[in-house]
Amino acid sequence: MKKYKETHQHQYQLLPPSLDELIEENHLVRVIDEFVSGLSPSVWDRAFKGGGAPSYHPQMMLKIILAAYSSKIFSSRQIARLVRQDVTFMWLAGMQRPSFNTINRFRSDYFRGIFADIFTELLNYLHEQGYISFSDYFVDGTKLEANAGPYTHVWKKNTKRYKAAVQSRVKQLLIEIDALNLAEDQKYGEGDLPERGNGKEISSEEIRSIAEELNNKIENITEKKKKRKLKSKISKLKKEASKQAKYEQQEQNLGERNSYSKTDKDATFMRLKDNRLRPAYNAQLSSENQFIVNYSVSQNASDTITFPEHLKEIINRGDKYLPDKYVGDSAYGSEENYMLLEENNIDKYLKHNTFHSKSTNKFPYHQKNFLYDEKTDTFRCPAGQILEYVETVTKKSKTGHVSFIRIYECDSCSSCPNKSECTKAKGNRKIYYNPLLAKYKKEANNNLNSELGVELRKRRGPEIETFFGDLKHNNKFRRFSLRGLEKVTHELALLAISYNLRKIAADRAKKAISKALFIYEKTKNLLLKPIFSADLPNFAFYTNFST
Repeated sequence: MKKYKETHQHQYQLLPPSLDELIEENHLVRVIDEFVSGLSPSVWDRAFKGGGAPSYHPQMMLKIILAAYSSKIFSSRQIARLVRQDVTFMWLAGMQRPSFNTINRFRSDYFRGIFADIFTELLNYLHEQGYISFSDYFVDGTKLEANAGPYTHVWKKNTKRYKAAVQSRVKQLLIEIDALNLAEDQKYGEGDLPERGNGKEISSEEIRSIAEELNNKIENITEKKKKRKLKSKISKLKKEASKQAKYEQQEQNLGERNSYSKTDKDATFMRLKDNRLRPAYNAQLSSENQFIVNYSVSQNASDTITFPEHLKEIINRGDKYLPDKYVGDSAYGSEENYMLLEENNIDKYLKHNTFHSKSTNKFPYHQKNFLYDEKTDTFRCPAGQILEYVETVTKKSKTGHVSFIRIYECDSCSSCPNKSECTKAKGNRKIYYNPLLAKYKKEANNNLNSELGVELRKRRGPEIETFFGDLKHNNKFRRFSLRGLEKVTHELALLAISYNLRKIAADRAKKAISKALFIYEKTKNLLLKPIFSADLPNFAFYTNFST
């Protein structure tokens, strides 16, 4: 009897085996193939306009990219290797072998502008399959490192400081040039450029223009010593013009941000969870039934500020995709965010920053302990003093939202024995009250403390944090592969789509296992061969995947 099975490594067959026969029925790549093949043909027309030699079909390219992202492969070179070596990728690619450059071009350039439509079709697919109902959305964000150098920072404060130093040096140079009496009139000295006005900034173009004008006039000077000095100062002026242009460009790149990276100008330096300061993006995601239903990328580290743009993505998608309820942690509860939910008829389940606050017991003169009387429009402090309305001021957020703050002040704090406990201000105690925000907070409190609200609060963590855990821990994805806000957004779309498809595949495999075990239980008395877990398709992969 033979001890080992024979291996015919170089055996040739008349007909090669079909790749389709080598792939299990409920394998993930079949789910990817089914979904991508069902996308509207108009999507591909927008992805690739054509022209020149025939291109690889965008449908096939998207399949292999999604399969790679589902398998923890994010490098275009590694994807190209899989297309040559892996049976499942060879099946998806139809035995075609695009190069890593081609894969990267499709991912970065040709697929621009179609991911939003693909994601919308995926939501429709999930809804038809009964996985989501557009009812309860859970939102959260995470900071992912950008594909940029850690020490390539440009800070807004430094840019302003260096630019001011350039302006100072330029003005000093103009004073020194005037002192040489190049022209009959003192044209450039302390009075600055006449067309700019005193004290105003001189642009890089104006500095270059001055240098060119002086360079033309210097030819008429016969005195060598004066000519040599002027040439030196004109040379310095040109160098300052280059520096001024550099800082002007930095200010343009910064915009409203406080920093950016030189190697990825769209990335902002943010404090990551491990306390490292790195160029990063703030990825915002919403989920329902642990499926991703919305995604967006922000250059701002604050979740509060990013939510309006995140919600706008759903609004632009259509009313059908708006949820009945939106659940989020205390980073999202702001006046603007509550107002947006109200305008779109969405119930407010976003916590605010004082939802868990228990400071009223520790600090008896906390603003929460001041009672408001609507009839008299006054506040009463714990000591019985009355605070009357003084004025209304406006406060503008970084997104441009304007809030109206009413100020109330007590007129007799000086005689109160409890003033030192109440306020450290030299004058009287003031209360800053936002009636609209107070109304929204009250509604949110009622919603969050209801029976349904408590249940939703318990679900929030597993609902959205599952994706982040799978992304960072299971897939080891902590750093974007692409650069630029638009490309990073596309990459997050790929991650969200591949995650949803993996969950569908895991659910189908789970149902197949349940069905097989059910059949086994029903037929085991008929002495059929037992079905063990090892005989079931891809058992280990699906049972380990988080559902």
